[in-house]
Amino acid sequence: MKDNELSITCPNCGKLNVIGSNRCSNCGQRLPAQKQWKVQHHRTLSKRMVGVILTIAAVLAIGLLGLIVQHNQVLSYTTFLNEAPQKVMFYDAHHHPVKTLYLIGDRRKKTTAGIQGTLVISKRVRIDKNYRSLKRVYYTDNRQHGLLEVQSDPVMKFYYPSRSGKLKLNGRCEIAGYPKIRYFSWQGTSGGVTK
Repeated sequence: MKDNELSITCPNCGKLNVIGSNRCSNCGQRLPAQKQWKVQHHRTLSKRMVGVILTIAAVLAIGLLGLIVQHNQVLSYTTFLNEAPQKVMFYDAHHHPVKTLYLIGDRRKKTTAGIQGTLVISKRVRIDKNYRSLKRVYYTDNRQHGLLEVQSDPVMKFYYPSRSGKLKLNGRCEIAGYPKIRYFSWQGTSGGVTK
């Protein structure tokens, strides 16, 4: 800032006086208040601008946080498929047992679509717990679309009862080539379903 912006010149004698002074320190002449008003107005405008900028920044931050939470809500769940055999029983429309399989989770990673990974499918539980020789198949656990899809042969689809992302222990399912199968019952051997 320049000196003349921090002081008021006396119109009578030309002496520089400190802003806020009512009278000249040299001759006692009444000083004009216009310069003081302009400086105060400038400071008020700056405070107002800072307030506006902070408000806009806060609104943007809250909006961004909301988007992040909504986007990652799917990823806040962990897949229920793990290394322990998960027993799944399949039923027909009259809830009569049709088939039993064991799903064993292998690798998995979180993506924007949910959880993707590989698993193996066995018709029985092995005593040696060695499932390495079985073929790995891909699965997608998409909580947002309410579907767990196993890319096996045949393809298996497990449907979530709601968009909340919680797979219940039983529900509706489809197995390609098996029109009789309508429902499943998940009977995990080590904790089963996790939220």
